[in-house]
Amino acid sequence: MCRMRLIQKIILILLMPIIGICNEDNRMHIYSPVPGLESSKHYSFKIRSQGSSEWKKMFAFVTSCKSGGITNGVTANAYYWRLDKWSNTYVNFEMLENTPIEIEISKLDGQPITSAVARPSHCVETCKVINGKAYVYLDKPALFSVDINGQMEDQNTGRINMKGWGNESFYSGPPIHTLTIFANPVIKDKPSKKDPKVLCVIPGQIPSSEGDWDIMYFLPGIHDIGACFRVHANKSYYIPGDALVHGTFNNEKMGSDGHNIRIYGHGTLSGERIPHPDCDIPVALEKDYWKYKPIDIRGAHNTKVEGITIVDSAMHSLMLISEYNPQKPTDICWVKIFTWRRNGDGINPFGNGLIEDCFIRTQDDCVYVNGRGIRRVVFWTDANGSAFVLSPIGNMQKQLLGNNIIVEDCDIIYSRSIFNTHKGGRVFNLRGAGRGAGGDNIIFRNIKVTDPRPTRSTFGILSAAPWQRHPNYEQSRGEGEIRNILFQNIEINARSIIGDYETLWGTEKAPIKGLIFDNVTISEELINDINDFNHNNYVEDIKFR
Repeated sequence: MCRMRLIQKIILILLMPIIGICNEDNRMHIYSPVPGLESSKHYSFKIRSQGSSEWKKMFAFVTSCKSGGITNGVTANAYYWRLDKWSNTYVNFEMLENTPIEIEISKLDGQPITSAVARPSHCVETCKVINGKAYVYLDKPALFSVDINGQMEDQNTGRINMKGWGNESFYSGPPIHTLTIFANPVIKDKPSKKDPKVLCVIPGQIPSSEGDWDIMYFLPGIHDIGACFRVHANKSYYIPGDALVHGTFNNEKMGSDGHNIRIYGHGTLSGERIPHPDCDIPVALEKDYWKYKPIDIRGAHNTKVEGITIVDSAMHSLMLISEYNPQKPTDICWVKIFTWRRNGDGINPFGNGLIEDCFIRTQDDCVYVNGRGIRRVVFWTDANGSAFVLSPIGNMQKQLLGNNIIVEDCDIIYSRSIFNTHKGGRVFNLRGAGRGAGGDNIIFRNIKVTDPRPTRSTFGILSAAPWQRHPNYEQSRGEGEIRNILFQNIEINARSIIGDYETLWGTEKAPIKGLIFDNVTISEELINDINDFNHNNYVEDIKFR
């Protein structure tokens, strides 16, 4: 008996290095290349555990702006032509907390990397350049960008002059090729291909939307489900990190068929093959815009979108529409969004949505302030759009009015725009849209705007817009005062590079009253006086702490 125990101990000791390697591998999962998909031509990536000598290559996806210039004054397929040929390369992998890893980034055009800046910087331990390559060190899941050779950090990439629409008023350098790294938490309940309740979809196959299955599993490769693939209640849809799906998901506006749906994985849902509704043949009617949205689900109670990357949306990217009911949550987490076209908004949480740990880069508005909260989200705009749209104020579901909508711990890493006096843009934006009194239940706290070169101002809270067109505004809110919104611990790195004013602008019908600015700084200067804002007589009782 003692001899047997001794033998067991010896075997265990001999196996310990092997067990260690297995455990190390289990703490980090790298997806294989997507069959049939060309990897990015701009960057390559390798990854390893800190202290290891073994590098592993990661497959690099790429999404790009394909405007093709302007024809008869119209941008091709609604792409922003000033972003023509811009791209973003991205990688997705999984890791556990407290897993120290190292990522190597190389440029593929033969040029060395001379500078690398991680944004948000708090997502990583260190980012540095060694011998023409960038190295990033981190030990926990995070979604972040690494600016290479000062493309975003060291130059103004949007409008560069307040006036004019000629080329001299805009960035006119070469196309910008950015990159993002998505270190996702591990999905612990990945479906098994052997499970009889899992429908495995082969690339090239368009599956039936109905059947005796619980989970639709898109196998590695490139899929095309077309526009308006129907999703159903009590079904899940899994896109792994080595799959790309072209098309859109919706439940055909059937509110009774939108509950208990899950769309998840670390793969990509692409709208690249979906035309903008204004550019379709025939041109789509406004009532049919929902058909062009990557995900549009009505009655989305107990419904969740998790982990996927949505690229090149033809319309608003993610719409989970449901009434406030926290007992039947509507959740969006670890989702990444990239858009290049007008109307390519990010997420509207409506009454019940909770947005957490997402990365949103859009060329229209990022999120609408609504729902159950917004936490730990990274925002980025290049041509148009706002991080936070406040137009739902006054028109929220009654159940929300007794609950605080808290937006917290978010980062705006780049806030660029091609516009000057346009009603939109800015980080905090009320653009003369909406109606009704409200604002008491909205709290912004612990927000960092780290862009060193923001095109426009951070605050543009206007009951009528643009303010420069007073009294002949382009858009005005309906009756009802905007009141008591709390802005707490807001750190803004820099002021507008074109001299756009921080603005509070009310109207007789919709005055702005009682807003609270608690520890709000711009360029390390505390905002503590109403005269720090461009304002009019319909702005009253603003409080500073």
